[in-house]
Amino acid sequence: MEAGTSWLADEPRFKEGVSIVTGGSGGIGREIALTLARAGSDVVLTYGRNKKAAEEVARQITAMGRKAEIAALAIENSEDVSRFVNDVASRHSVLHSVVYASGPGLHMELIGDIDPSNWAKVIAVDVNGCFNLVHATLPHVRKARGAYLAVITAAVERVPVRDIQSAAPKAAIEMLMRGVAKEEGRNGVRANCVGPGWIRAGLGQHAIDNELTPEAVAAITKGIPLRTMGEARDIADAALFLLSSRARFVTGQSLAVDGGMQA
Repeated sequence: MEAGTSWLADEPRFKEGVSIVTGGSGGIGREIALTLARAGSDVVLTYGRNKKAAEEVARQITAMGRKAEIAALAIENSEDVSRFVNDVASRHSVLHSVVYASGPGLHMELIGDIDPSNWAKVIAVDVNGCFNLVHATLPHVRKARGAYLAVITAAVERVPVRDIQSAAPKAAIEMLMRGVAKEEGRNGVRANCVGPGWIRAGLGQHAIDNELTPEAVAAITKGIPLRTMGEARDIADAALFLLSSRARFVTGQSLAVDGGMQA
C-alpha cells in the first residue's frame, strides 16, 4: 500500500455530504481529517488559533481532489458553534460524520496543584465544547443517519497521575457519546470514541518535548506492552473504521489505541 494511503478507499457513507472535524489543525485532528479525505470525504475542519496549520491541512485535502473548508471556532461558545454548524448545513446537503478532536492546552499537574480557574477552563472548553457540538449537529446527523466520533484518552480506563485534567473531561465526553448512542440509535445515529495512549502527536508530543525527561519517556515506553509509542495515523485509522460502514453495528463503544498499556 502506498505510504499515506488509507486502507479504506471510497467509503460509501462519504459519497454525499461532508464531515466536520473540530480541532482539525492539531496533530491528531489533522491526521483524521486527511484520512477521511483519502477515504472519499469532503471535510470542514475547525481551528482555535493556528489558521496557518488549518490552511495547510485544507491544501493537502484539495490536492487529493476533495473539498475542504476551514473555520475558526470557539467551541466553548454555544452560539458560535450553532452559527458554524448552521452555516455548514446550509451549504452541504448531508452532514454524515462529526469528529470531536478538540481540547485545551494542558500541563501535567498533580490534583493538589491545579488552580480551580484552570480546572473550570478545561471543563468549559472540553466537556461543554463537545456538548455544544453534539447539540448543534444532532438534528443534521439524525437526518443523515450519521455518526459521531470523539477523541478521548485511554487514561479513562485507569486513574492517571498528573493527567486528571485530560482524563476527567474525556470521561465525561465518553459518557456523552454513550448517551447519544443509547438515545439516538433508533434514528440510525452511531456514536463512538477512540482513546489514544501515548501518541507522538498533539498534546502527547508536547508533553514529551516540554514536560518529561528523556528518562521518563524511556520508562513510559518500556511500560507499553508493544514497547513503542503510537503515531497520529494509528488514531486516524481507528477513527475511520468507527465512522465507516464497516462499523455499521458498532455504537456506544470506546476503542483504546494505546499499545496495550491499559490491559
